[in-house]
Amino acid sequence: CAPCCNVCPTCSRHWFHNCGSCCGAACAISSRGLRSSARSTKALVRELVAASPDVGASVNAYIRLIVTKEYRAIARNQDGAPNPQATQALQVLLTRFDNLAGYADGFSGVGSIHAVAESLTKELRIEGSCSLELVLDKARLPDRLQPISTSQITFIDDGKTKYPRPVQEISGASIDLDFPTFFYEALDQDLTQAYSASPMEAAIPATLQDAEFTNDVRRVIKRSLHPRLKAMIDSSEFVKSLPTEISGDPEKLIAFKNQLISDLQSELSGLEPDDVLVAFDTIKLDLMGRGNESLGREYETLQAITDAKVASGTKAPGSVLGHSTGSQNIASTETMLFVKYCQGVQIKVNSILGRALTLAVRLLGHDCYVEFQFDRIDLRPD
Repeated sequence: CAPCCNVCPTCSRHWFHNCGSCCGAACAISSRGLRSSARSTKALVRELVAASPDVGASVNAYIRLIVTKEYRAIARNQDGAPNPQATQALQVLLTRFDNLAGYADGFSGVGSIHAVAESLTKELRIEGSCSLELVLDKARLPDRLQPISTSQITFIDDGKTKYPRPVQEISGASIDLDFPTFFYEALDQDLTQAYSASPMEAAIPATLQDAEFTNDVRRVIKRSLHPRLKAMIDSSEFVKSLPTEISGDPEKLIAFKNQLISDLQSELSGLEPDDVLVAFDTIKLDLMGRGNESLGREYETLQAITDAKVASGTKAPGSVLGHSTGSQNIASTETMLFVKYCQGVQIKVNSILGRALTLAVRLLGHDCYVEFQFDRIDLRPD
């Protein structure tokens, strides 16, 4: 591995270059506390969304704010004037997507506009891009909107097409998506890269550091904070109570002591709070507390640093993740900034749905385009 790599604090393997590129040996803490290998930083971000409370909360907050209760869809002519006939056809199409599934064919799996938008928003947060296919029926009329994970999309430049054509890779099979019914949107695309970058990649080091710090604190608390039962053996009285054949033989005496210590450890480790403990006066029992140890301020400082890095990496302020301890003015400012972040992602969701619905309406015979918008994000009640 290159010398510019950092060592993962969880699995002690090289996993992330200082320059920001992944070398494919990333690890994450799963919901059961186990370590799992990820193929890339995007795959690791996807695992952290399910395993990390902070990363998962940030994605959930984006989805809940971006996908509002109501949306507006209007068909317009090329000059921007509303087209009543096309808008009526569009509303019928949206009603069918939202409420009328293909009952005659059994389970259809047609997702509503809100369900599709939720999937697209989550994909934008994890992959930095989203894709959507307008599925047509046998009559080549709009049937449903099908989101596709961009983690499965590969762009191939064979020199035969004007642009690199998209291909979906599933279980070793390649599915060509070079059709007008396939749509793709990237968020903050880097012009020097062919593929999008996850907007939460910067949160990976801080999230793993937070998981390691949490585990360390948990171990310290179990070792120092919780009272522990201590057994002390009076060596001189213990030796006097032994038979002569054992106390006079050094090897037997050592073996007997080790056996007694092992028996005490097994007995004390398995005690329940309501169990009765009986011992000879050669063994003194006591509760061992934390003494004068005080690491509260150090823990608070380290946790605050980690929380700030996680908030910056996930693009979700501390007020959204529950980390903020500042004034109400600071919380209001952070919330307003977060709404601006969400509006930027909402524009991408509106754009890809508008493009797909534009093709759907044009296939119905209307020469127009569709303007699709979710309601403006507003934290105030109606």
